[in-house]
Amino acid sequence: MHFDATLRVRELTQNIYDIGDEVAEHIEHVAQAMADWDPELLAECMHELSDVIAQGRAEVRPGLAELNGLRQAFISGIRAGEMSNHFAHPGRTLSFLHGGRSDVLSDATPTARSGAVGAAEPQGAEGPAAQLGTQMASTAAWRLWLRTNAEALTARLNGIAEWVVQQTQAAVENQSVLLPQALSRAQTWTEETVVDWAELVAKQPELAADMRGEAPPAFLAERARVEAVVAKLQRRRSAAG
Repeated sequence: MHFDATLRVRELTQNIYDIGDEVAEHIEHVAQAMADWDPELLAECMHELSDVIAQGRAEVRPGLAELNGLRQAFISGIRAGEMSNHFAHPGRTLSFLHGGRSDVLSDATPTARSGAVGAAEPQGAEGPAAQLGTQMASTAAWRLWLRTNAEALTARLNGIAEWVVQQTQAAVENQSVLLPQALSRAQTWTEETVVDWAELVAKQPELAADMRGEAPPAFLAERARVEAVVAKLQRRRSAAG
């Protein structure tokens, strides 16, 4: 019974960590679509994120409740002298934390939303580009402005992704976070960031459209690789059958 309970604790712990990682990964997908100036892909990534968070919230509630119940049973059993007090953590490494950090951070929120843009708009934003000297100079200035502000927004998303992983760790190890609510907050912050990006693009929609494709998302290449492997296996099975 003790062995079975230990395995169940490991299974629940791993599953909850995986949910946090999956949500963080999909937030990073949103950031990559944003960096590529691809509104259609961005919309698709937001749909996927919404589905992942809805499913994750539904799973972590009973998962954390069962995990905490099993831990309480371990504590009660140890005090009663019925169980060994040796319980090894599954050794999960939080892969989304930069630099290999695995410490639990505080419940501080990621970079607060401060409007769609941070840098001042180029001169001539309200009229002809004569103040910049030439149309070419104006275009270059606007491109720089778009990129600067877009980088700030993608950095915000990456911060949200890291925060999700940190909150997951705190929920599992310390029971100090209500993880379903944390996932909802992350979704809200991501949605707000996407709105800010749309407002940014609306300043220069033609330039933003021209910049599309300049940073192809890495996750699309990985999906294509996996799909190619699956297709190859299916062809082999069909030929063998």
